[in-house]
Amino acid sequence: MSDADPLSSVALRPWPAPAKEVLSKEDMFAQVGQLTVERKQWLRDIKEQTLLEDMEAGRDGILESVESGKQGDNEDVLSQAEMLEKLGKARFEVHNKLEWASFAAGNALNLVSLILSRDLAKHPGRKESENIYTPMFQAQNVPRSSVGLVKEAITEEDPSQMRPDERARIEYAQRRKVLAMKGSRIEALDWATDTLLKAATDLESSIRKETKYWDEILSISDKGWQMQRTRKGVRNAPFAVKYGPAEASNHFKARGLAPLRMDKDGDIILDPALTLKPKTLRVRISENDTIVGVSQATIRGALDELGIEKSIQLARASLFEEEMFYEMSLESRNLLSYRVELRDTVIHVTVPGEHSTHRKILIDCIAQDNNSLSVDGGSQDWLAQDIAEGLRILLAHEHRMRLFRRTHLPAPMTQHKRQQPPPPLLRTLLAMFSHLNAVDSLYAYLRAVTNTLKSAGMDVILEATRELNWEKLTTTIKEAKAKDLTATDQLLASLIRPFEGGATLSLPSSSEGSPENITIGTRTYIGPPHFGTEHKITLPPSLIQLLNLEHDPQRQLKFSSTEEVKSYLDWIISLDISQTLLFKEFGARSVIKSSEPCISVVSKSSKKSVIREDDLEITLDKASLKATATAHGQLATGASIESFTWNGSPGRQNLKDKVRSWFF
Repeated sequence: MSDADPLSSVALRPWPAPAKEVLSKEDMFAQVGQLTVERKQWLRDIKEQTLLEDMEAGRDGILESVESGKQGDNEDVLSQAEMLEKLGKARFEVHNKLEWASFAAGNALNLVSLILSRDLAKHPGRKESENIYTPMFQAQNVPRSSVGLVKEAITEEDPSQMRPDERARIEYAQRRKVLAMKGSRIEALDWATDTLLKAATDLESSIRKETKYWDEILSISDKGWQMQRTRKGVRNAPFAVKYGPAEASNHFKARGLAPLRMDKDGDIILDPALTLKPKTLRVRISENDTIVGVSQATIRGALDELGIEKSIQLARASLFEEEMFYEMSLESRNLLSYRVELRDTVIHVTVPGEHSTHRKILIDCIAQDNNSLSVDGGSQDWLAQDIAEGLRILLAHEHRMRLFRRTHLPAPMTQHKRQQPPPPLLRTLLAMFSHLNAVDSLYAYLRAVTNTLKSAGMDVILEATRELNWEKLTTTIKEAKAKDLTATDQLLASLIRPFEGGATLSLPSSSEGSPENITIGTRTYIGPPHFGTEHKITLPPSLIQLLNLEHDPQRQLKFSSTEEVKSYLDWIISLDISQTLLFKEFGARSVIKSSEPCISVVSKSSKKSVIREDDLEITLDKASLKATATAHGQLATGASIESFTWNGSPGRQNLKDKVRSWFF
């Protein structure tokens, strides 16, 4: 170490300048910036000789410019516009160069200041000024003391001249460095191997999951479910299934689409919104506030217990049930006059008819796992189930009719927006119950009257049909104008139209050669212009003549209730028996004195030349026929009053023989 050059550790510094020539930090930065602009870049090697050469070159350039200026006097002088254009270009070039020079100087200033800030951080008492950084650098919020400068002295020493312990230490350090490098390489290779194995495992798992997912997607598509791509950005759900009816109302159409997501095993799961409790329509039959019948759910089971296809089917059924209850809730607002009410999310429908018990239909939409759905064994379960299935069929028919109307020529355009009424679900239900109640009650009465008249010796014929459209349904479908409608839709369309029933009863006074019938038509429609059940009675010519209705243009009599029809039929049948049948039987000995169902029978008294008129009254009430004879003196039986009743029991004396026994 003693043989080393003593001047190797000498540091060369500038000679201290006088105090008056010492530059401040700001002046130093200004000169550095000026030098950077003049020299175009920061020059490390600045020597006196180069500066002198630059000064000489600048002096020569000035002389050349002066001489060229003198010579230019003899040449053409540039125009003012050309001179301004050249000055503008020169100014633009100088401005750009100044900007780049300022930018380079600012970067150099920031770098030097950032290096110096590391030394300032070692002395907490010193504070750094923010003015030494450019504004653009300050806005970037670069942490101070993040850049440092380290000087390392590289010395090469002959190992033979080192001490043994120093040489051993250096060799040990080198061996450790070699071992550390080998260990680092081995660790890096192990990490790379583990990473590749993990990537391969993940890739295999992803392939297995994707294969399983797309297999289930294909299976769902093969089952007929409509698939469509989801919007971009939906993770693990490239496809969605459209399970809702295409012709559902606007309130439910948007809910009929669910993304098919992939779980951790590759299985398909529906959207979380569909994992809610599925809904079902519940129909209950109440008699005297006691539930005697409950309908059953369409599909049983929870979503987490079923496969993907069953889950989609259950979600579709749930949405269909909710839409059906929603439509009926809207429809119930217009049926308050028919005793249809919506109370506490339950639709109460009073069943029209003559029942010994107060019967109601209760309709609501509940969760499918409700315990009330498991109750069975009621006497009216079949009726509740039939009503529920009928409502579902009607809504499905409404969906098909919407598609039928949408795919055909639309109606002419108008300025008024067409209001789409709710599908006739409750109206059809009410109309069917009202019609069946009316015709069944009326036809039961007519059958009882027929049996009574036959037991009294009168040969009458009764023909009754509960629904005329159903009787000639085959002919109606064949002759239908809408040929593209299926037979099922045409059949269901007949349920929405007004129900029409018919019955014919031959008159007791008519003969086999010229029969005359009373025709009774029953029409039921829950809507304008009838709003319920209406009965029409068409009288035969003999009754029209008997009632003096020849000049009356209204040959049909209309009744709004079944009881009125029964009362009127009792009266005209009694009138026909008394003033037509018995009048013909007694011939000239009978006299009609009033419009009531009675006649007077003329007979001779015990005294000669004395004529007596006895009265005979016929009464038909509640399918019971009663004949009453009232004598002014004494009947042939010796009594002044005689009566007899026929109620349909066989083996009784007929009316004609009984009346003859009273008067002859």
